[in-house]
Amino acid sequence: MEEVKDKLQDMKENVQDKLQNVKETVEEKTAKAMDDVQEVAEGVAEEAKEIKAELNGGKPGTEPVVGAQVPAFQHPTGRGLLKWILFGIITLGIYQLVIMTKISGEINTVASRHDGKSTMNYLLLAFIVGPITLGIGTLVWWHRICNRFGAELKRRGIIYNISAGTFWGWGVLGVLLFGLGPLIFIYKFLKASNLINADYNQKG
Repeated sequence: MEEVKDKLQDMKENVQDKLQNVKETVEEKTAKAMDDVQEVAEGVAEEAKEIKAELNGGKPGTEPVVGAQVPAFQHPTGRGLLKWILFGIITLGIYQLVIMTKISGEINTVASRHDGKSTMNYLLLAFIVGPITLGIGTLVWWHRICNRFGAELKRRGIIYNISAGTFWGWGVLGVLLFGLGPLIFIYKFLKASNLINADYNQKG
């Protein structure tokens, strides 16, 4: 009888420990999600100010690093969620296709000599590979490019987190969050692209 009580006590303690771990994990994930939402809100507000400044006469460009081998062709660094939404509506989605096609080429220019990888052209994915694979190819493409962005940010010493988990968490599962998750993902994806391009423009 004493053994049964001990086992029940052990089981109770194990369950309590697991519940505590789950609680801590949920709290941690919730805090991270709230940080992401706040980042997007602040970023969109800043983007609106930048768009207004551009309409009123433009804004100065980023100065290159002294002594750096500055690339002759500078990559765009001003892409954002507001433009993604507004221009996407105006162009019936063509703007998104153009931007993603450019990004898939830019990351190859920036990172391929370092990581030896190559990201598939987005148009090829959107019109051939994606449909042929019933969407599986599209999921794999996003998974890989997000991991590639994360690795390139780390290699360049840029403190900003994006990975395949960002895509699956916000871009896929985030649909359940009133459909806002994919918008948060796109914001983070475009910001990561801007950060990589800005560093490349200065340092090569």
